[in-house]
Amino acid sequence: MKRMITPSADSISYFQRHKNVVSSKANTVKGEPNLIKQNLQSLESAIEARYSAFESSLSSGNLFNLAQDPILAEHKDDLLSCYTGRTAKVKEIFSSIEDVQPANFLRRCPYCGITLPKTYDHYLPESLYPELSVHALNLIPCCNSCNQTKNNFWKNDNHRLFLHFYMDIIPDIQYLNVRLVSDINLCAVGAIFSISRAPNIPNNVWDVLSMHYIKLNLIKIYNELANNEISEVFNVCISHLRGGGIDVGRFINILLSSDEQLYGINHWRVVLMKALSRSDDFERAVRASV
Repeated sequence: MKRMITPSADSISYFQRHKNVVSSKANTVKGEPNLIKQNLQSLESAIEARYSAFESSLSSGNLFNLAQDPILAEHKDDLLSCYTGRTAKVKEIFSSIEDVQPANFLRRCPYCGITLPKTYDHYLPESLYPELSVHALNLIPCCNSCNQTKNNFWKNDNHRLFLHFYMDIIPDIQYLNVRLVSDINLCAVGAIFSISRAPNIPNNVWDVLSMHYIKLNLIKIYNELANNEISEVFNVCISHLRGGGIDVGRFINILLSSDEQLYGINHWRVVLMKALSRSDDFERAVRASV
């Protein structure tokens, strides 16, 4: 699990992208003035102030305290029309997010690290912060499952519940662990995942990080996926040995190197494969099947 690269605002500011979305709306609807567009244009100064407040809260690490705007909430439907229209200008915002990420990074959902992210999550829920519906820093690529699970939840009384992948510190220290379980009689290896706080991970970082795993039920999901993943690695290692390969552990490390570089040392698949590369029981099971 790694922090994402922040979409740039150097050439086009985040607020200018919002204005571009509004400007791209038709001036008339069925021959009548487009009242939604007119209303959004009248709200520009208030929306710009909210963009500034949101960006400031992100840069200061104080997103938890960003309150809702009750006045803009009254214009929720019009504000959300900026996103739901999915115009070319909205797609440009998506591209500004996707294009700056490393190649292949978005093959896996940043929230869970498992499936292809085909949707965007509004980190601050669009139902509560509709004025930020097309702010690039409020849009996190994610899979349908994570998007539905997160829903409108984002904080409790004490801290946020999910990682913000443009803002949060994601420790480059091992906190996701796996214990391999071997059945020598069956020449089989299973896995049990867990998370544990390393001493040098601050409490405020761990509060959000650990809750992210809890709320998305990631440990249970990883445990359910582990057997299939182990079977896949097992079969690839058999093919490696049958093709003249010698060192199983080194071969597994070669396989995981690209994922480790992309997703970090705490990606569930990286953690699992590293454990397999060091397991004598796994290597024995592989060699017994060649």
